This record gives sequence, C-alpha cells and structure tokens, in this order.
Amino acid sequence: MRNNFYYEYLHLVLFILSIFLLRLEITTTIAISHHPVAAVGAGNYKCMDKERHALLDFKACIDQDPYGFLSTWTTEDRTTNDCCKWIGVTCNNQTGHVIRLHLVDGDLEGKISPSLLDLIHLNYLNLFGNSFNGTIPMFIGSMTQLRYLDLGSNLFSGIVPPELGNLTNLKEFSLQDLRRCTIENLDWLSHLSNLETLDMSGISLAKEIHWVNAILRLHKLSHLSLDRCDLSHFVRTNSYSYSKSSSYSSIVTLSLAGNNLNSSMYHWLFPLTSNRLVDLDLSHNKLDKIPKYLGSLCSLTFLHIAYNTMPAKFPDFLDNLSGCTSATLQWLDASSSQFTGSLSDEIRKFSSLQTLDLSHNQLNGTISEKVWQLPSLQLLLVSSNSLKGHNNLSGRLPSSIEYLLNLEVPDLVDQSEGVGEATDEFERSLYIGGASGFATGFWIVCGALLVNRRGRKAFFRVMDSLKDWFYIKVMVFTANWQRATHA
Repeated sequence: MRNNFYYEYLHLVLFILSIFLLRLEITTTIAISHHPVAAVGAGNYKCMDKERHALLDFKACIDQDPYGFLSTWTTEDRTTNDCCKWIGVTCNNQTGHVIRLHLVDGDLEGKISPSLLDLIHLNYLNLFGNSFNGTIPMFIGSMTQLRYLDLGSNLFSGIVPPELGNLTNLKEFSLQDLRRCTIENLDWLSHLSNLETLDMSGISLAKEIHWVNAILRLHKLSHLSLDRCDLSHFVRTNSYSYSKSSSYSSIVTLSLAGNNLNSSMYHWLFPLTSNRLVDLDLSHNKLDKIPKYLGSLCSLTFLHIAYNTMPAKFPDFLDNLSGCTSATLQWLDASSSQFTGSLSDEIRKFSSLQTLDLSHNQLNGTISEKVWQLPSLQLLLVSSNSLKGHNNLSGRLPSSIEYLLNLEVPDLVDQSEGVGEATDEFERSLYIGGASGFATGFWIVCGALLVNRRGRKAFFRVMDSLKDWFYIKVMVFTANWQRATHA
C-alpha cells in the first residue's frame, strides 16, 4: 500500500508538471512565431535598390518602434545593406524580389507609407497587432498581387475603403478588431472571388443589411469570423433578401460569437450553413433554443454555445441535435448557458464526443452511466451544477477518461488488490505514454495552434477548466495519503 502510494504521488507530480510545461512551451512557441523573422533561404543575391528604398520610406513613416523591430532596416554598413536580410522581410530566393512583409505585434505607430506600391512582387502583408492610425489607405487596393492581407488590431478609423475590393487575388483577409472602423456597404467584398478566409470580427455591420448576400457570393470561402459585429441590429431590420443564385455555402468554420443574437437569427444563419460546416461558434449570445436543422449538419464536429440564455432541459437540447450530427460531434461547449434537467441517456447517441463542457449550468440528478460508455470521451467538465453522485465514483474511471494525456488514473477506492499489476501498468504508461505521448501530442497540438487563433483560445480555455480535474486528483491523493500513513 505504501509503495503504491508513492507511485501515485510521483504520478500526480509528473502529471501536473507536464501540464505546466505543455502550456509554457506552447505559449513561448506562439510568442516566438509572432516575432518577425529574417528572410529564409537567402542566397548570394541582394534586394533591388528600388525595393530597399521603398522599405526605408516605410520605416521613415513609423513614429514609434518600441521593440526595435525595424532596427536592422539600415544601410550603415555592408552587412545591413541587403534588405533581404532585414527582420520581417522575405525575398524570393531566386530573384531577390521582396515577396513577404511580416511585422506582427510590434506596436509600430505611424502611417502606412505609399512606398509599399513599389514592392510589386509583394504577395503577403501582415501588420497585425500594431498601432498604425488614420484611415486605411486606399492605395492598398492597388496592391493587386496580394494573396494575404492582415491589418487587424491597429488604430485605423473611418470607413473601410471599398477599393479593397480590387484585391481579387486575396485568399486570406483580416480586418479583425478595427473597432474604430465602420462598413456601410459590402458590395466590394463580392469581388474577392478567390477569398478562402475572412475575419471582420469587431467591425460593426449594423448598417449593412445585405451582408449575407455578399458573403454567399464568395464561393471559395471556407473560414468566416464575424464576432462582435453588431449582427443583432441586422436581425431587427427585417429588410433583407437572399438571391437564389447565392444559396450555396462553402463555409467550413463559422464564428458569430458576441453579437447579442437571439433565436430569431436562425432563418438567416441557415443559408450560411451546409454539410461542409465543421466548426460553429454561437457563444456569448442570447440564444434560448437550438433548431433541429443543426442536427442535420452531417460534418459538424465542434459546437460552441457557451454563455447563452437557454432555460431549457439539456435532454431536449440533445434531442434537437440528434441526427447525423450525433455521430460526428466531437466537441460540445455548452457551459454557462442556464441548462436545466439531467445528463440523461440521450447522450449515448453522441458516440464521437471527446470533450463535453457543461460547467456552470443548472443541471441536477445523477450522471447517466451512458456517459462513461462513450467510447471517445476524454474530458468531461460538470462543475458548478447540482448533479449528484459524480463525487462518489468507485473502482476505476472509464478508459476514455483514463487515457487523458496518456496517463493512467489510479483506483479511487480499493487499491489493495493487484498492486504489482497496477505498478507495472503505471510504469509502462509513465515511460512509454509519458515520453512518446507528450512529445507527439505537444507537436501536434502546438502545430495546430500556431495556425489557428480560435484554436489557441479554445485550448487555453480548456486548460483553465482543468482546475476542476486537478481538484479531484488532489482529493484522491489526500485520501490515499491518509490511508498510507495509517497502513
């Protein structure tokens, strides 16, 4: 008993340490990825004189550079004369032309110089997370070679210029969190026929009553984020229509969080959804019911409805999601949504469910045994409810929970039997799962999070929620400590 206790103690310490290191390393890696880097694959060429001067003119319009992002942008000696080696600048490794400008999270303050027009081979411009001010320059609409443009999280103000509709080669476009900017007409957006990713979160669309039609004309659009866009005002106008030629949606991920939407929005949400939809975020709204047609979205994998006002019974909610969605749904975040009722047998239909967050609701009764029989379930969060019985589990937790982060959860009650077998199993999981699982899992998760901002937010939200799981572990450890000291 005492030896088994020490194994549990080591197990608990290693688990907590691995979680801490995982979050620390991912946070560090993300931070590094946002720092501008020097050109990759630089050869013996030098950048063109005209393009070097264009970049120097761009720098001259910067009033503040608190982190020294542009400190290498100088011609004081031969080693710094080549702009292809400047931080944040990438050149084509065959021609020497500047093709990428990546200056992210630098708090650069000033104006965007029209000298960028001289970078005629520039196809990637990312100025996210700075303090550029004034209106968004209309001349950016003349940089028609751009395939990637991110002007988000700056201090621009005024109307978003319709000249941006000339950027017909754009595949990814972000105006995220330009809260001082407004959009009165989105007709120009429909010209961006190659657009695959669009993020206008934080920009008011209250005055644009035909934005749904504009979105539906983008037949290649896969990822759309319209968080905090005042879309509830759009619902109240009741003066919109959808063209029959624009009824097809190619959207895979759709985020409409933080728009104060109520359930009357579903009739205009429907045209934006199809069986291609994988990820739907309706969190931080005022929804009071979920329509049954969501259950017919046969590719829906991630559903976020946290922080809504749904004084409905959770079993009824599950019934509305029944259909092909019940076989595909892997992630359901329904926390803080005022759900009542119990965690019923209806959950058995959701055989692919891996993460279920029902914390901070008004659920009661006991957790159905069907929950523990879900073959893919890895994380269940039910704190801050009135559920009974879930703190009195005996025996082993189900294997679906047991394999969280490739670590074994020890017995909760009787650990006097099979101590040797449990020790061998623990050692195998510790050395094999702890090493290969952690390394593989880290790079899979980290790689995905680096390219997916919403994924990063969801990850850290779940990590924060794991405090409840740690509480259970600590309570188990404390109980075993007391038994071991009296053994």
